[in-house]
Amino acid sequence: MDPLKGKKILILHDYFIYKGGGERLIISLAKGLKADIGTAFISPEAFDPRKEGIKTYVLYRENFLSRLPGFRYLSVNWAFLFKTSFLKKYDVVIYSGDCLSALPRAKGKVNIAYMHTPPRYLYDTYEDRLKNYPAWKKLGFKAFTYLNRQRFDFLVKKLDLIITNSKNTQKRIKDYLGLDSVVVYPPGNTLNFKNLGYGDYFFSWARLFPEKRVSKIVEAFQKISDKKLIVASGGMELDKIKAMAQGHPNIKVLGYVSDQDLLKYLGWCLASIYIPIREDFGMAAVESMGAGKPVIGVAEGGLLEIIEDGKNGVMLKPSFTVEDLARAVRNFDVAKAKNMEKYCYQTARKFSEDAFWKRMRIQISALLKSRGE
Repeated sequence: MDPLKGKKILILHDYFIYKGGGERLIISLAKGLKADIGTAFISPEAFDPRKEGIKTYVLYRENFLSRLPGFRYLSVNWAFLFKTSFLKKYDVVIYSGDCLSALPRAKGKVNIAYMHTPPRYLYDTYEDRLKNYPAWKKLGFKAFTYLNRQRFDFLVKKLDLIITNSKNTQKRIKDYLGLDSVVVYPPGNTLNFKNLGYGDYFFSWARLFPEKRVSKIVEAFQKISDKKLIVASGGMELDKIKAMAQGHPNIKVLGYVSDQDLLKYLGWCLASIYIPIREDFGMAAVESMGAGKPVIGVAEGGLLEIIEDGKNGVMLKPSFTVEDLARAVRNFDVAKAKNMEKYCYQTARKFSEDAFWKRMRIQISALLKSRGE
């Protein structure tokens, strides 16, 4: 008998503010588990699970203050603590992102986290952020992170199971939280990725945030005017990236694009470029390989579990310079991309949506059986 049969499942996801891999993953998971979704708010430009026919509880309407991280943090946690009485209708609750404040409302439920990473500003990027803040801001940040670590450490121990997206993040969970977790790789084929041919440009669609280092990609293409770059994404650095591209006709910055256009730009590119700082997993790299396109990446974080240098992409050393990236671009051509195409497909097949759903069901079912449910 299927332990999940008859169980009502709810996925709580902190907010839908971008068109990102994490948001796409949650919509996929809801479909695979026939689950409902609860979220703090949904931005107009973000993926919207309601448009996919998924029953979705939205706790408040986004406004301009929701874009301010401090206010957003307070609003989101307040909403999950006080506006989630609907949890009583469900048997299994899966938490994604910063929404563990709802746990006190879920006593007696089966509580599982799909942990993309322990909050990075509290743990692995804490020192990086601290050294970049002025003295007055350091004091406030230290107090905030201390209190928030206490809150997170207290809540995370109330979970029945932690599932995570990579061995890289599994290690973070053990190192920073002292807790065990199981790895279920996320799906990389949530869209119909195809190789449409080989154009004359490189492609980036990472969110425009400092940790994604898209500015370094643009800086490299400033130095190699005979190579073309298309950036199709948005985020807090969009204006900065657009300003960097001015006067460089080989660089196009499009902002967010539709899924249809994303498939087109990825399908025709020569290769994608994805060089984030210690990325949790790296769904963009898997999606690129689903289109048969190799990835110029960086040898750290979750990308070490996806990219094999010389087989399905090119790996820069963690201490790479802009010149290193420019050199990798100069040395990349159609022949190299075609030689890697077959291995890209082989890699992408390891991260299918069906495999993701199956492995999630196995983990949840095993937990239910162990509890006698």
